[in-house]
Amino acid sequence: MVNFTLDDLASFSRTEQKLINEVMGIEDNTPLLYPRKETINNILGYSKALSIRDSKFLNNTDLMLN
Repeated sequence: MVNFTLDDLASFSRTEQKLINEVMGIEDNTPLLYPRKETINNILGYSKALSIRDSKFLNNTDLMLN
């Protein structure tokens, strides 16, 4: 059986908080988990170019207008 001390727990807690701050961007108030502007523009461009129409013979017809 492995024994842990309070120092081990404190060290683990500091390391965990540091990793959370690095991933979430809390340390410098800069969010790291957000899409780039280019990605958002690509998605919006795709949604503008996509056309979905009803069809008598098919359920739906997807058509890219570009």
